[in-house]
Amino acid sequence: MTFYIVDVFAETRYAGNQLCVFTDAAGLTDAQMGQMAREINFPETTFVTGGSPETGFDARIFTPEYEIPFAGHPTLGTAYVIANYLLNAPDATVTLNLPVGPIRVETLGDRHWLTAAQPHFGRTFSPAHIADLFHIPEDALDEDYPIEWVSTGLPYVIIPLRSLAAMRSVRLDPDAFLTWLLLHNLHKTNSTDGLTSSFYLFCRETHSPVNQLNARMFCLENGAVVEDPATGSAASCLLAYLLKNRFSGTDSVRLRVEQGYERQRPSLLELDGMIQSTGAYTLRIGGQVQFVAKGEWNS
Repeated sequence: MTFYIVDVFAETRYAGNQLCVFTDAAGLTDAQMGQMAREINFPETTFVTGGSPETGFDARIFTPEYEIPFAGHPTLGTAYVIANYLLNAPDATVTLNLPVGPIRVETLGDRHWLTAAQPHFGRTFSPAHIADLFHIPEDALDEDYPIEWVSTGLPYVIIPLRSLAAMRSVRLDPDAFLTWLLLHNLHKTNSTDGLTSSFYLFCRETHSPVNQLNARMFCLENGAVVEDPATGSAASCLLAYLLKNRFSGTDSVRLRVEQGYERQRPSLLELDGMIQSTGAYTLRIGGQVQFVAKGEWNS
């Protein structure tokens, strides 16, 4: 089987978030896909199992731990591979049929944009408890905005901080992380959606003056705390959160989010969204994709 490796939300190669894409995976079992994802050990691996430009391409997304219904950088990266190497049409608009529903990816210049599903908002959480969990003082949190659960297919707890210094100082113990998730019914073993929620932290202070927000994402993967270098699904939740909480003072938001600096993989995610007069959300997440490698998998 042919596979491709790309870096997503990356301005250059060897930045952003790594992705492996298998383009002819129809004959694989669920167990085989899981084994291959663990062998590759990237944050996600995708498997294209069928479809066409007219009906959309069927794709499945696996982390090293389990299958998930949606993720941002795998969606952009898989659409890029399909457009460039299956269709030989780099500017083509590609729809991926994912468990969360069809997700459309369009190309505008050197950027690829996905339109996320409608957001679901959940409960908010105590700043004191979150500060204790992350081993930071409570005043490191920006209490002008809530700590809030949001999902556009993959769930996150959005956490606003005041500074880059606070972002750099966070520490998260895996046992405490697991205990907190279980306590709040946000672990895959007791959550209503069968998924484990992750944390997405952001602040207004940035490494680069051309960006508006800095972000970090932490998830619990196979019993360990893992930091993701670029997280499109979390960015779509952040965009919905910013719109709901009127971060810009209007019903629209367009800004640039940097991520991945602590992982030595600088990443750039572009957010463009609005709340329509009907109350529906438009959530668009964009970024560049860089080709890294093509190979053959022996099965």
